[in-house]
Amino acid sequence: MDCCLKDDGDLCTTYTPAVYDLITKKYTLSILVLLDKYGKMRFSEILRKVDGLTQRALSIRLKELEHNGIVQREVVNSRPVATIYSLTVQGRAIKNAMLILLELSNLISPNSPKDYFC
Repeated sequence: MDCCLKDDGDLCTTYTPAVYDLITKKYTLSILVLLDKYGKMRFSEILRKVDGLTQRALSIRLKELEHNGIVQREVVNSRPVATIYSLTVQGRAIKNAMLILLELSNLISPNSPKDYFC
């Protein structure tokens, strides 16, 4: 697809739609914020901390995040075997950028009704 700006194509920014779509999906920010706060977490720990998140949805989201280099998955050889998730450098950058955008939206419209972005 071409840039939509006539005569100013140098102002256009390209992006990866798959990653953009992923970071705006429900629960992505919640997962990223938790992993940033706690460092490393097991699947069940994440599941317990996010209200309304199902095992299936968490499994899908973590696979998508791992595939796109946002979350790192580590299998620990213990009894029982443990799978630990953590943020990558890219994941932390995305989380920070998302929080900045949300805070900016609050600054622009301080008196507007607020909602939670999960």
